[in-house]
Amino acid sequence: MTERGLLLVAALAAALAAPSPARASLWDTFGFGARATAMGGSAAAHSTDYDAVYYNPANLLNRKEAHFGFGLGLVAPHLSIHRASGQDAFEPLTPNANVGFHLGASTSVGGVFKDKLALGFVLFHPIVHFTRIESIDPSIPHFYRFQNLPDKLIIAFAAAAEPVEWLRLGVGLQVLASLDGDVTGAVSLTEGRFTHQSIDVAVNVVGAPTAGLALGPFRGLRFGATWRSALELSYRLPISFLIEEVGVLRVLIDGTSLYTPDQLALGVSWESAGSGEPGLTAELGLTWERWHKAPPEAALFELSVDDSALHPDPESGEPLDLIVADGPALPLGARDTVTPRVGLEWRPTPMWAVRGGYAWRPTPIPRQRYQTNSLDSTAHIVSLGGGFIFRDPTRVSRAPLHIDVAVQATILDRRVVRKAEGGTPDGAYWFDGVVWNALLDIRHDF
Repeated sequence: MTERGLLLVAALAAALAAPSPARASLWDTFGFGARATAMGGSAAAHSTDYDAVYYNPANLLNRKEAHFGFGLGLVAPHLSIHRASGQDAFEPLTPNANVGFHLGASTSVGGVFKDKLALGFVLFHPIVHFTRIESIDPSIPHFYRFQNLPDKLIIAFAAAAEPVEWLRLGVGLQVLASLDGDVTGAVSLTEGRFTHQSIDVAVNVVGAPTAGLALGPFRGLRFGATWRSALELSYRLPISFLIEEVGVLRVLIDGTSLYTPDQLALGVSWESAGSGEPGLTAELGLTWERWHKAPPEAALFELSVDDSALHPDPESGEPLDLIVADGPALPLGARDTVTPRVGLEWRPTPMWAVRGGYAWRPTPIPRQRYQTNSLDSTAHIVSLGGGFIFRDPTRVSRAPLHIDVAVQATILDRRVVRKAEGGTPDGAYWFDGVVWNALLDIRHDF
């Protein structure tokens, strides 16, 4: 194996080891649970099921019964990137569809804390692509928010307390896993074989706390506020190989594969009748996201080869670098955003519910004029859905079964990218499209 070939193999191996890029979590982008998703993600003030673990942990006490459910979700992107007329073709990346399932449970604690303390748990697990491994060159046009977004396992826990009837407080934790480790080895060019190989990779738990406040109801009015702390899924992978006839080859990749910004969600809801009764529920919400703290999208990439075996320095004993290369990560330059939301639920009978919602989500990503091509645009999020309560005709179970469905379209505004002189790729292109999201939930009280 030649020295050049060894360098290429090591660099490729390091690049393939980098986790897939995805920005903002699946729940932040599409919502969680069929009811809240159908209402445009407006659920900070009045979430009623285990989905409160995400939307507002304080609202776990809206349902006093032990509650369990599961659901299936499909995310199907139909996004396109087009070169301007007269320009050469290029190879952009577009996200693939994926299917996932979630489980959730919540319960009020009994005893002295009966109906005053509640616990909740939710889990999302992708099915088609469990965990994809991919590193994208930032010069390749790709969708910043959607590339491989559903391909992540998410776990969250929460607890809620009700010190007085009109006040509820909640805390929670979202959990992901980070990747750290190192790869070491030695290779003999004359013998054409590896003389030493060692891999040590650790998966570490990373958590982001959440906190919620809920007030009401006051004659049908409810108020809610949720703080979700930033969550970074980072990786650091140093690779070190001794080339016995030359020196030490070192490769370092350090970056962030998933970033969820700090968020503050506010909501106010009004209902004409209590849950489970015929009537109307409406909710307005605002979600502020602190995107200006987002890290660079591309990883820091460093490579060096010294002459510790070929030409050691006879005076200091310190090796001299034969090759030094690095790829500094370019700043993202994102800006903070505020997303308004509105959701409606009409219950013509105690058994049926019809829902609709809308959200306007501005993009945090600036225009890509130079070397980077991280694509995102302002989105119009339109949702529809419904629910049905099925009571056991045999009367074996006194508690009803809740079935909810939702269909959501995230419609991206067309955005034109015009490159400055020397930008990559040269010329101009435009992108737009829609991402479909369909959910089915089945829930049961005990």
